Amino acid sequence: MKNQASTMLNLTTYVIIVNWNGKKLLQKCLNSLFANTASSECEVVVVDNASTDNSVAMVRQNFSQVKVIENSENTGFSKANNQGIRLALENGANHILLLNNDVEITRPSWLEELSNVLESDPQIGIVGCKLLYPNGTIQHAGGVITLRVPFHRGEGEKECGQYDKVEFVDYVTGAALLIKSDVIRRIGLLDEGFSPLYFEDTDWCVRARLYGYKVVYTPNPTLIHNCGSSSNKLCSDKKRFYSRRSFIRFMLLNYQVKNIFKWTLLFESKELIRCLVVQSRNGKLPIALRPDASNKLMFFVRVWWASIRDPKGIIALRRQRFIFGRKISV
Repeated sequence: MKNQASTMLNLTTYVIIVNWNGKKLLQKCLNSLFANTASSECEVVVVDNASTDNSVAMVRQNFSQVKVIENSENTGFSKANNQGIRLALENGANHILLLNNDVEITRPSWLEELSNVLESDPQIGIVGCKLLYPNGTIQHAGGVITLRVPFHRGEGEKECGQYDKVEFVDYVTGAALLIKSDVIRRIGLLDEGFSPLYFEDTDWCVRARLYGYKVVYTPNPTLIHNCGSSSNKLCSDKKRFYSRRSFIRFMLLNYQVKNIFKWTLLFESKELIRCLVVQSRNGKLPIALRPDASNKLMFFVRVWWASIRDPKGIIALRRQRFIFGRKISV
């Protein structure tokens, strides 16, 4: 990747922030954004998913420069972001940044640094950066996709410069994701089949790679991420349901067929067994039927049914990606 002088002067960047009952975090995010960003550098769009905590009133009172899209219901992450993305594309955006409302901007050059990496190579389609938890440990330093499950590099590690170089990665998180508008016009919007949340950003990155673009992680800027502010409002059962359902959809859309079968045999078969029986703590015999086996099995069936109830749609999307894209080792 080539070094390049600042590209911001001739580019229009739209920052899309989805919000649901996150008034305090959103205010902190916007304060940090405008404190570290010149007014000419970007346009900001807040898409509010029917908040009941006066988030919209706060934005309109304190940040009159922000465009607000106010939804009458909680449409989820991908649908709400797509609303902002469509607005940005209609208004001639060159770059679009997805930014979570729980991210805090920490340095004035943040957007310029991201943009310069994105424009350093015409093959680069998406860029993400290092994210830290408020306690200073790493939350995200680029993503890796394995057969078992995608994961954030470095999560929970002490920050000591171990991820301080620009690298090509499998994916970056949608908490802070910069993408070229031309890439969106070619690969499409976020897949709303993942609504309300989880894996839509990972899927977007894989789709970009299938179409020949590179996904890049950069350590600069480093931002603070109060991770999970929206998902934590959901009960644990719903979070687990949406996470598993969205991962299965992600796998069915993007994994090679041989790896779908391999994953099912190696991992999902064990999950099914765990729904029915419980082992002793040392993993040895004897095993016993779970007292809550019927509930566990019903949860398992519900997750899979939600993931495969539209097989024609899954097959059509796979065909589109692998015909118009190229084969990668997912």
